[in-house]
Amino acid sequence: MTVRRPSRVLVTAGLTVAVSLTGLSAANAAAPAGAGHFGEDGQAIAGAYWDAPQEIQPSNRAADPWPDPAVVVAQLRAHGLNPILVEGYDDPKYERNAFLDGSGTSVNAVMMHDTGTSVPASRLNNTHSLSWITYGVKNSKGKTVRACHFYVARDGSVYVVYLGRTWHAGAGDSMYGIPSNKMNGYSYGIEIESQGGGVKDLTSAQFTAASKVAAAALEASSLGTDRIINHKTYAGRVQGKVDTAYGKSMWRGLIGEQMGVAVSAPGSTESVSPKKKHVSMAAMVAGSSGEYVRRYQKALRKYGKKKLSTSKVNKFNPSKATGYYGSETKKLTRKVKKKLAKSSTKWKKIWNNKPRAVPNKAFIKKIGKTPIS
Repeated sequence: MTVRRPSRVLVTAGLTVAVSLTGLSAANAAAPAGAGHFGEDGQAIAGAYWDAPQEIQPSNRAADPWPDPAVVVAQLRAHGLNPILVEGYDDPKYERNAFLDGSGTSVNAVMMHDTGTSVPASRLNNTHSLSWITYGVKNSKGKTVRACHFYVARDGSVYVVYLGRTWHAGAGDSMYGIPSNKMNGYSYGIEIESQGGGVKDLTSAQFTAASKVAAAALEASSLGTDRIINHKTYAGRVQGKVDTAYGKSMWRGLIGEQMGVAVSAPGSTESVSPKKKHVSMAAMVAGSSGEYVRRYQKALRKYGKKKLSTSKVNKFNPSKATGYYGSETKKLTRKVKKKLAKSSTKWKKIWNNKPRAVPNKAFIKKIGKTPIS
């Protein structure tokens, strides 16, 4: 579907910018196989909350254990974000429409999603899924339910969609003491605009913004990084969800950095060395994440620009230093090592010995870093 870029109007007190998405049509198509929940109907993402429980009464906001919207917005800003507040982001009616008003539940987890549009990244609009997330989901009585709490556009812009309880997780397994199928009542959901279906296409700006949003949500809820989960962690078995395409450990590492939490290198219980030149060899594996990977990526890009060119480095590694050792880092590592292989017998031997997509200690030193265990 095509989404027009929304208009923006000032909110009261001049705190930030609000977005009006009125007049946009709902999307009722079934979600693409293997993707996130973009386009699904309300029942698919309602979990146990499709029908209104008779025992739930309107909540006493003063005693509500759910974080106050103002506190959450303040935490987002404390992380350097300029969140765009979608019109109605704090309106109690959307919590009532989700049949969660007065439930008395608290936040026990923060869930990472990709939107799962099945549209290739090259053709995605910056805010492709925003209108559906905001106005496309209806409850059993035909009233609108917001389909997540936070939304991260392709350019890293952060939209606050709703800060009360709402639907985003659907049915899933019991965890953290939360009954099965009831994660909607106990978690924040962060949707990141992407193709989905296991494709790793997030931009560098999205990695940074999503990590900051998750950090703010955890802090507002007094939770640690162990409460970061992927949608597939909860709903993989029950719904076959595969989002996000990135591992839970990667998200926890990036989010931990935003929170100032000591990050452990893969295979080690040691905290990351404060010496910026240090790079742990234990972290130099595909699928790894964290500060050591980020240091390596920055040094690799800098050295690569000398050996290849700036344009080639950006071609092979358009996402830049994300802190995740994925396909782009593997490709750039191979390209630089292959270039070195043409310069001497030593580097030709290293090239032939493999693996070619990860560095050895000599390569770490060559790009200006100091390898540690």
